Amino acid sequence: MIAALLATAVATATPGPAMAPAPTYLVERVVTFHATVRRLSVFRDGTIVLVHRPRDDEPTIVNVRLDPLELRVVAQVVEESYRELLRRERIPDGLAEGSIELRLAPIDRPPLTVRLPVSGAPSYGAARLQQALDELEVRLLSGRPARDNLSLWMPQVGERLELEDGRIVEITELFDTGDGPVARLRVGEGPVALFMTLQELRRSAIRLVRP
Repeated sequence: MIAALLATAVATATPGPAMAPAPTYLVERVVTFHATVRRLSVFRDGTIVLVHRPRDDEPTIVNVRLDPLELRVVAQVVEESYRELLRRERIPDGLAEGSIELRLAPIDRPPLTVRLPVSGAPSYGAARLQQALDELEVRLLSGRPARDNLSLWMPQVGERLELEDGRIVEITELFDTGDGPVARLRVGEGPVALFMTLQELRRSAIRLVRP
């Protein structure tokens, strides 16, 4: 009896195999085509990194930091795509000449990896996630800055903004039309002026230009 109890105690006290550490990424996409590999990683701290590794050349690495709102949007897309992909039957492996590997790791969920053919996405969840990752990759390659969330922003005279076309404008006057404010904008340091409604300004502005 005592020996059995000791054996049970030893078995209980003996640690099992160490659990694998949680991934540091939120989502990754690895595209392999004719020995060329392109990996896009979105890390949980908001950093996104693109690594392009040609067959016989040195890899190029580009990275940028998402703002908290953008990171929340990406996390939501990953979570929704994860649920949809998890429910589906086995997804076919990629074709021999190329494949897309999606690695999803929402917080508090076990990591999920699916492989797709380069010719297309077999499900709505995969297609939506691919679209979000495509937009992030375009951002990285274009070098555009992160877009501020201006959905609740109210303009003030003296504020300066960068528009989508790269122009810097300053709000010099605000008019109340009864249907919402209209801003008079000075373009750069010259005499050219623009007039935009609040909705137009929120849609056209990329970010506030801080002093």
